[in-house]
Amino acid sequence: MPAALHTIAKLTLPLMLLLTAPFMVSAAEIAATLPPLAGLVKMLDNKAEVMCLLPTGADPHHFQMQPRTIEKLAKSRLLIRSSFDDGGWPLPPNHENVLDIWPDKDHGWVSPKEVRLILPHIANALIKLDPQQEVSLNSNLNKAIAITFAIEKQWQKALEQVRSSGVIMQHPSWRRLMVDMQVPVLNVLESGHHGHEHGPHALDDSLHQLEEHPGAWLISDAGHTNRALDWLRQHSYQAPHHITLDALADCNTSWDQLMLQNLQQVSEQQ
Repeated sequence: MPAALHTIAKLTLPLMLLLTAPFMVSAAEIAATLPPLAGLVKMLDNKAEVMCLLPTGADPHHFQMQPRTIEKLAKSRLLIRSSFDDGGWPLPPNHENVLDIWPDKDHGWVSPKEVRLILPHIANALIKLDPQQEVSLNSNLNKAIAITFAIEKQWQKALEQVRSSGVIMQHPSWRRLMVDMQVPVLNVLESGHHGHEHGPHALDDSLHQLEEHPGAWLISDAGHTNRALDWLRQHSYQAPHHITLDALADCNTSWDQLMLQNLQQVSEQQ
């Protein structure tokens, strides 16, 4: 065989074997049920390979995991979840290493205070996966905790004007932050289960609340329909500010980036 053909054959054979071999799913070291949980990992190790079970833009209340996702999950070395939020998901049982960071709180990640408390537990879980990274992870942990204080101060400043007037929310995803910031939550038009709105009486009550609390904001969630808030804005005499926040983002967004993006939304939409 001529030398050139021999070289081509050497290059082609491995490629053909790759194309004809059974598809093998590459496994991520870490799996997270929700993108913000992956964002917490990214604060501690921005090179960590994290797989999110919830695809970008998917409804966290109505989705089914695909077989490939289940296979990847089984191969991961750590699953990070928040069972108060993802408890209804059809997760495969018996993953060997699960860190449930908020079993008793919904949307804990919107609260800098709650994030500050949970980051050391995530860092410890990552150190167990790779003890050689202990020094680096502990250093990043200290930086991440400092960032939570800075983010907290920015939220306090951004929400200062509604501490007296309050907010009406479509979905309770940001309620924990509002409580932390001492912002009155006048009403929530949708329960924690997506799509379960409270009906016309809640709308009427919210309309009265708007008239009684000039300066109150309407807060939408990017992942939910906000028809009720649109109706309130159209029927209120107060012309309230209507702000849209995003509680989920995507798997590549670190927690501090998620918070800063939402702070930017508050700044731009006021």
